[in-house]
Amino acid sequence: MRISRRAVLLQGTALAVSVPFLNQMALAEPETDGVVGFVGEDIVQLTVIDTLFEISPVIPVTQRDDRAWYPDPTDSFGSLGQLNGVEGYFSGFANTTLPQGFTEWPRVISDTRRSGFQMTTGAFLKHIPVDQPDQWRVTIDGSPAYVVSLYRKSVPIRTRAVAKRKWESTKRHNLTLTLDRAIPEGAVVVLEGPSVPAVSQRKSPEVFNEALHVCHAGYPLNGPKKAYIGAWWGHNNVGQPGSTDAILSQNTEWAVLSTADGATVRTGRLTLAKPASEPHRNGQNFNGCDIYEADFSDLDEDGEFILQVDGFGRSFPFRVSAAPYVETLRLAARWYFHQRSGCEIAEPFGEGRTRPRNGHPEDGLTVWQTDIRLGSTGEGYGKAGASGLLSEQPVGVTGFDSIPVSARAQDNPDAWGGWHDAGDWDRRIQHMDVVYHMANIIEAFDYTRALHLNLPESGKPFAHPDVKARKDATDRGDGMTVLPDLIHEALWGISLWRRTQGEDGAIIGGVEYSNPGIFGSVSWNPVQLTYAYAPEDWAAFNFALSAAKLGHVIKQVCGDSALGDALIQEATRAWHWAEQDFLSDTAEPRDPEAVEVINRSRVASAAVVYRASGDTAARDVFEAHNPFVPRAESPAEGVKRGIYSHAYLEYVLAARQGRLADTEIVDAIEGWIGYRARRSERMGADFGLHNTDTYPWGRGWLRFGPGSNWRAGEIAMFFSMDKQLSPEMSDAVTEGMWFGLGCNPSNTSFVQGLGHRDFADPLMTDENGKPPIPGQISFGVAGGKLHQWEERKTSGAIYPPNQDDWPIYAQIFESQSIAICSEHGVKSNALEWLVACAMVNAGSPEPSQ
Repeated sequence: MRISRRAVLLQGTALAVSVPFLNQMALAEPETDGVVGFVGEDIVQLTVIDTLFEISPVIPVTQRDDRAWYPDPTDSFGSLGQLNGVEGYFSGFANTTLPQGFTEWPRVISDTRRSGFQMTTGAFLKHIPVDQPDQWRVTIDGSPAYVVSLYRKSVPIRTRAVAKRKWESTKRHNLTLTLDRAIPEGAVVVLEGPSVPAVSQRKSPEVFNEALHVCHAGYPLNGPKKAYIGAWWGHNNVGQPGSTDAILSQNTEWAVLSTADGATVRTGRLTLAKPASEPHRNGQNFNGCDIYEADFSDLDEDGEFILQVDGFGRSFPFRVSAAPYVETLRLAARWYFHQRSGCEIAEPFGEGRTRPRNGHPEDGLTVWQTDIRLGSTGEGYGKAGASGLLSEQPVGVTGFDSIPVSARAQDNPDAWGGWHDAGDWDRRIQHMDVVYHMANIIEAFDYTRALHLNLPESGKPFAHPDVKARKDATDRGDGMTVLPDLIHEALWGISLWRRTQGEDGAIIGGVEYSNPGIFGSVSWNPVQLTYAYAPEDWAAFNFALSAAKLGHVIKQVCGDSALGDALIQEATRAWHWAEQDFLSDTAEPRDPEAVEVINRSRVASAAVVYRASGDTAARDVFEAHNPFVPRAESPAEGVKRGIYSHAYLEYVLAARQGRLADTEIVDAIEGWIGYRARRSERMGADFGLHNTDTYPWGRGWLRFGPGSNWRAGEIAMFFSMDKQLSPEMSDAVTEGMWFGLGCNPSNTSFVQGLGHRDFADPLMTDENGKPPIPGQISFGVAGGKLHQWEERKTSGAIYPPNQDDWPIYAQIFESQSIAICSEHGVKSNALEWLVACAMVNAGSPEPSQ
């Protein structure tokens, strides 16, 4: 049998612009080959796409097929085999309603591999053909021109395994060539190089330029509007870096033009925002070049515009409107629906995406209950490898010959629900932070109660048959109150833990799979084994924190007292069970670091439980051990103001609603929240990036900075307390949106569906190769040193090859095999982005429409 294949040529289309003024505007798409731009008088730039794939469809396996399959639920390549003699990989086989699927290995389309870019290591690196100026043929209006210098940077924009432990990457090469003479306006330049066919472009100020960085989602009519200009070009063939530094200056003129008629609406000269000589941290500048700023904040016209900079051409189009980030908020919230476990995604709710119900025991999935505590593993706060510990757990009959059978193993049929995390399907207690903040958004921002997310539960009370998040048949709320969509989503997120709560209040750590990613495995028919973590105090404290908040908001804000009280009672039972477990004389000893982590969740959850329930034991714990004015003679070790900071506000709000509280503690918390929010440094300063004094963290924090706008979380907490913001605070939140929405060195939107150039290859193990989920936000900027396995999978796809030669903010490697760029986190960047989107829309007119 020969399996039919479809060619995925991975070539984007130019942005469609209907107005005549922009018909000739060449826009660079992430996978568009042969795009030419110009810089200054004598520099031409070229984008080349290298190595494309053929991707086969998923083939349903039937009883008539000849299947040779060798499953191993612990190995990433543990689902390889043959279908009718064809090599590939399979999905699982246990789903009782859906067939097993088979996928043939992807193939590289042979004539798309550019031999001139072949990269090696060591001394041969300087001899890569395309990096040699004398290997290029250039003409200007038919007359030969010569390349004086050439710089290149290359990044992976898609990586696929093409055989067992063998990877190939699609690369985007950006080349900058300085010619021996000026290129007149209107002249036609033809470029041809090693394995690069001839490409031509007429020089025009209307051509797109990669050095111009704007927010793709647009700018607010009343608020800051800035673009950033500057680019690091990579290295030449002897390892020297190049950039726009010698070409840009504060005398360079810019103009904002209307795309409707070409009219110039604003003009000005660039100002220097961040010189390359000024370090961000430890003597290192994260841009690798001077960054200039064009400030057109006084533009008060609604419409679509572009930025044009003398000698550089034009930016992507952008809008100026009263509420530019409305769709940003909707997608940030709706993304969680696509992450649901145990839920089918179908029309009209999928909005173009469908997926079978997954992670549900009624479809044949078995979740094996273990005695492993999540907290003791590296997925919690410990050091032990979760997969290793779980693999030693005895499980029942599985169908895998290599897995031992145990008569004492038990399944947990209630362990379904919650959200998948980081591209795979695990659900962990840390996700309860999302539940808290979803509830807080509804409480703090009135307009979000009308936010329509097109969910199966939209416009319905909790008792409606379409609501599947109930823990059992008796869990119905008051049967009448229509809940906001964001509350329905939070109820799905918490449903796994509500459903599995013990009669004594115990809470499990979550659900884990035997391997985070196996080729061919899908969430509705996994190859992996599935485990439930054991109950533990840390999990119960985290559940109590969020369940109490959600219950309080459902009762006091939404008006469903029955459901609200049920959640508050569950939270209180979980908190008291955790207290007893944590303080028990018979508890096994834990190291001091573990005790500190548990103390933080214990004290923070006490504040939230007290506000919701009035429980005096919870109040006593918080007052005794809070990090502001602790009343205990020996306060709990490890409790810090900056961790679980949102929960400390709950004590202030409890006092305001009439509960007994210590005024000195209240005053201290209010002052601290105000101090953090009023800091004058803006997230948008220096090209949307951290500055040295206020943001001193290391590289690992960067993925949660530009990508997530975490600064908005501090300001949102202040707004929850004070219900007002200064203009400086509002501007800080707005400017914090820009970097993740395309205003960054690669002009890439880290949020799918919200830019002219999406992040090309976000991490998503479910149906690998399918279109990404709208609203999915990748980390974007590399969060640290590449792991050896990341370097191995993308070998030869990055130039300069040494990561340390790259400015940090240029390290946007769009390959799901580089997790530190392509990954996403339910409670990390996705949550912080959701909070920022709620915050930035707070002052917009009718932002929920």
